[in-house]
Parts: sequence; C-alpha cells; structure tokens
Amino acid sequence: MSDSTIDLEIVGQLEHASNGTYLARSGADLYVYKPVTGEQELWDFPTGTLANRERAAYVLDQLLAWNLIPETKLVTGPLGLGSLQNWVEADIGLVDLFSLDAVPDHWFTILSGLDEQGKQVTLAHSPDPRLAQLAVLDAIMNNADRKAGHILVDENGEIFAIDHGVTFNEEFKLRTVLWGWIGSTIDESLIHDLTRITPLISDSELVKLLSAAEIDSLLRRTRSLVSSGVFPEPSNQWPAVPWPIF
Repeated sequence: MSDSTIDLEIVGQLEHASNGTYLARSGADLYVYKPVTGEQELWDFPTGTLANRERAAYVLDQLLAWNLIPETKLVTGPLGLGSLQNWVEADIGLVDLFSLDAVPDHWFTILSGLDEQGKQVTLAHSPDPRLAQLAVLDAIMNNADRKAGHILVDENGEIFAIDHGVTFNEEFKLRTVLWGWIGSTIDESLIHDLTRITPLISDSELVKLLSAAEIDSLLRRTRSLVSSGVFPEPSNQWPAVPWPIF
C-alpha cells in the first residue's frame, strides 16, 4: 500500500464535490487530491475510509488490466493523508440528457423525467464496449455513485472513470447511470478476466485497504457474476440511479 509524503501545491478546490477535493500540482504534473480530513461523515461508510476506497478501486482495475481508472495513490500531502489521482484532460461524452426525439441511434435509454424548466428529457448512454466493461467493474466493486460526470472521454476517445470513494460496501449499493445491459450476457473476455483475478484478490494490496468483510463481499460479487454470466439488475431496496445524475 503506497503512502508517501509528497510536495504538493494546492491550486484550487473543485466545486460541487461532496468531500474536500483539490486540484494540486507537483512539478509539472496535476492531480486530484482528496485528504481524509476533508471527508464528510456518511451513515453507511466508516469515517476516514474513502481515500482507501479510491486506491482500492485503482488496485482492482490494475488486477484486471482494464486501465479505466487514472493512477491513484495514497499520499501524505499538505492537508494530511489522502488519495492522489492523476488529473485527466477529458470531458463527459458517452452519457447525457436528450430531448425524447434526440437520443442517438442504438444508445440505451435509462430514464426519463422533467428538467428544471419542466421540459421532458431522457438520460441515455452509449453502447460502447468500454462502458460495458466499466459497468462490470462497478458491479464487482459495488459502486454506490456512478454519476455521468464520473465518466470522462479524452481527445483520443479513451474512457476514464473517476471518483470511487463510496465503493466496496458489504451491502448491495450499486447505483449507476450505466444500466443499459441489464440481464444481458457479459462478454466472455470480461468473464475470463474476472475468473483470473478471483484467486489473486486475497493476496493483493486490497486486503490492506478494505475490511475482511468487504473482501469477502467483493469475492462473492465477483464469483456471482462469473457464475451468472449476465449483468446485474437494480435492487428494489436501493435507488438505482445516483442523484444528481451529473
């Protein structure tokens, strides 16, 4: 588990984040720095664990070799221990709101409702296979907050997933905008990757970042997806889509 002191200059604070989230610089490199001291108390996640979960999401992504999450470390910065993630120059592009008649062909419609002006809009996402891959990653790490704004696309079309502080809960909490594949078959290559990493999890850095119960739940979710071979369905005990959506 990485935890090193780093010389960081805080450039600014990112707006609309529910926890203390800062744009920081070290030399010529930019990062997103989330100190533990800036975490808001949550009723369903232990206080002071969100930085570990950010790192754990990256570690799991690296075990899978999917490279969806920017490099994320645990460091001691100017505001103390926290997560430090490489800054990515990218925009939202594969999940969006549309008028009812403007959803792109073949995109998945997730829900419809009224915007602030009372106009009917539809939330939809692309059928891009990399989003399906991300949906699988979210399912096994039990992501409780996959907003549209957490899915970024750079100028080369590469997809990046950010903001993983509320993941790996023992209880089912999957809440996401990526519900387009409910009940459909997961690609065989993704199932192969899940099968490959299952015996590696208990000997990985993850056991230092998460509780024993959370590791057990991660293993159960992974084995369940391998066994079923299909994308999960929302729970009727928990909101299916995060709010706000972006």
